[in-house]
Amino acid sequence: MIATDRLKLRAWREADKPLLGVIHADPEVMQFLGGTKTTSETSDFVEHMMRLSEARQPIFWAAERVDDGALLGAVGLHRLGTDFPFGPALEVGWRLGRDHWGKGYAIEAARAALDYAFGSLKAPRVYAFTALANKRSETVMQRLGMKKIEGGEFAHPDLLPTDPSSIHMLYVAEKTV
Repeated sequence: MIATDRLKLRAWREADKPLLGVIHADPEVMQFLGGTKTTSETSDFVEHMMRLSEARQPIFWAAERVDDGALLGAVGLHRLGTDFPFGPALEVGWRLGRDHWGKGYAIEAARAALDYAFGSLKAPRVYAFTALANKRSETVMQRLGMKKIEGGEFAHPDLLPTDPSSIHMLYVAEKTV
């Protein structure tokens, strides 16, 4: 578990599935994440994160508010393969329920995930990316101090080329000595 002043990034639980399902069913939240997810897809996501956690792999953790235990969404790290033009690599990412936007939770949790990546995992760099139109996530990347890679736009390998969100911008954070 990773803790900040207001948040816990923790392993997933079976009880998280319906709560994450509400977030995954929101078209605005999922607009740049491949579209809404079914109950079954959400269950598969949580079970995949649980397996990765058991194998001690980086995951998108359950982001929970300390004050009341509310599940805010998923924030964490993901190992990317060679299907990404800059892979293999480590990604930091986030998806929070719309009720939790604009409160600094994504920045706080992603900063903790980056600290974990650079400290515990000894990663030299971590990438973040989003669709060109996703200015909210781009702002999070900028507030994290990540640097945009000029000319780093790429077609996301999991999205169809006809998807208007298929072209992504690329940001990087590098470990400081």
